[in-house]
Amino acid sequence: MNQEIEHMDEVDVHPAVHAPTEPDEREVLERLYGPPDRDGFFRGPPVGEEGKER
Repeated sequence: MNQEIEHMDEVDVHPAVHAPTEPDEREVLERLYGPPDRDGFFRGPPVGEEGKER
């Protein structure tokens, strides 16, 4: 069996694991990827420091 599958129960599966952990992290994520989607995930296309798509 694949080693990764054997350890899946050890992975952090908390429902908010994708949420920012530091106050400024949300600002950085929004600058890089745009606002989060309705589920709270930052899935937008990557953008550069000036807010332009790469």
